[in-house]
Amino acid sequence: MDTAGVNGVPVKGFGASVKTNRFGKAVIGDVNSYYRNPIRIDVDKLDENADVTRSVSQATLTEGAIGYRQFDVIAGGKAMAFIRKADGSFPPFGASVMNEKNQETGVVNDEGSVWLSGIQPNGKMTVKWDGQARCVVNLPAVLPAVLENLLLTCAPE
Repeated sequence: MDTAGVNGVPVKGFGASVKTNRFGKAVIGDVNSYYRNPIRIDVDKLDENADVTRSVSQATLTEGAIGYRQFDVIAGGKAMAFIRKADGSFPPFGASVMNEKNQETGVVNDEGSVWLSGIQPNGKMTVKWDGQARCVVNLPAVLPAVLENLLLTCAPE
């Protein structure tokens, strides 16, 4: 199992949870041959600075087979933020905010408000609408101790 390089993610099959290693990999040993086996991220034990876009996958393996499943895990802080373009206007309602791995980390609401996940110091997020990248948000090198009501500027690429 692969969690996109995020370590410490609790994953499980039928039995107890195990955590991914420092490379974001884990081995689930409690699978049955020729049966549909659910493999999941244990969201009840997931660190508060991680989000998943899909938490369950299923695999039917033959005897002796090794299966591989990848889950997109977004690591980093979470906060309510407000995004303004360089000219003072707001990105349009429904614009997508994407991280450097091209994972969607938020959707713009009214007047630039957005719930962001995956906030990293010195991170870069791209705001897209109409199918194109329109502007870039450069996150600060030092994030506030309490991540709430971040004011972010989205500059043209």
